[in-house]
Amino acid sequence: MDITELEQLPLDRFEFQLKKYYTMRKDIHGKILTPEELAQYIRWMAKTYFTQTKNLNSNTDLPYPDIKLTEIGIRALADPGDEKAINSIFSNFRQQNEEINILADHDISIERMFRYMPSHWHSNSYFEIYYALSPNCTVHFADEIVHMNPGTVLIVAPGVIHASPCYRDDCILMFFLIRSSTFDHVFWNQLNTENLMSNFFQKALLDGQRTAYLQFETYSDTAIKILLSRIYNEYLAETAYRSQMMNALMSEFFILLLRGYENTAKLPKSGQFHWKQEFSAIFAFIQTHYATTTLADVAAHFHYSERQISRIVLQYTGQNFAQLILRLRMEKAATMLKQRHSSIELIAASVGYSTLSSFYRAFTKYYHCTPGDFLSQNTEIAPF
Repeated sequence: MDITELEQLPLDRFEFQLKKYYTMRKDIHGKILTPEELAQYIRWMAKTYFTQTKNLNSNTDLPYPDIKLTEIGIRALADPGDEKAINSIFSNFRQQNEEINILADHDISIERMFRYMPSHWHSNSYFEIYYALSPNCTVHFADEIVHMNPGTVLIVAPGVIHASPCYRDDCILMFFLIRSSTFDHVFWNQLNTENLMSNFFQKALLDGQRTAYLQFETYSDTAIKILLSRIYNEYLAETAYRSQMMNALMSEFFILLLRGYENTAKLPKSGQFHWKQEFSAIFAFIQTHYATTTLADVAAHFHYSERQISRIVLQYTGQNFAQLILRLRMEKAATMLKQRHSSIELIAASVGYSTLSSFYRAFTKYYHCTPGDFLSQNTEIAPF
């Protein structure tokens, strides 16, 4: 199945019911519920639904594991004051755990957001990857709202309180749940450590920010859609090695995502990490032209003052402009030395030094050894 087939997906039977009861409850329109409010809403909905539908299929599920409308309806009718039972049923609403939401023998789970299911504030113990198939999807954080376009990929870090309202017929939102241990392998291990954006991704997702996400606009990228469709089909199939295949395909997905959109990623706008979209372009420019660019060049290219560029660089790298340029030059020089494909003279020129002596001085001061000594220390012994 191609996930693009979901773009025009009509409401299913259960979503029609959700829409009916959502329409009845004007008090929750435009509101994101607390976990307790959602528990009470579902209790009310289940009681009403069960009362009106005598032949309700006992397998009718809510979009949460192990919660069935019949069970809730029966208990609500039998004992309207059974708060303890309700609390136990909905204990997973506030902090959603991978032990419950991801199959035991899987590292990745995939779901489609139910339309007209009241949205509620919650956090996860795993990484969550949203993929929008329509232009009417939003994800809310405590101090920011992210508006998604078709093709938007949004990575939300564990422990971040958020909500994803879906109150339109044409709101189609997929989400992929990934164990934190798996995310380390399929995402962090793919990052190019020499790329400045890699540092910002780690800061955005791992520094305990109140709002922690990465947003990539892939638009109508066919390769991305095809790959996500393959992951989705593997998830639906019951074939041997499907978990391993899903992990491998997810690694490929992140490689494609980073290759095409690493330098245009959007980071949080709020809290200590106040990111603006143009910053991605600024740092991508510095990354590309570090061998020749100056502070004045960068400022002129982006119509900023030199003082503004200096402040941006210092705030997001912890280094001043000259220190950042030196780091980029030295890291590239070290990589080229380890590869042993170029002479030291060529390496010096490639990273922006007009004379070999100035390169030697800078390299020796930075690494506390000469380029020749560095090369000797990092020579790999070829296997027999």
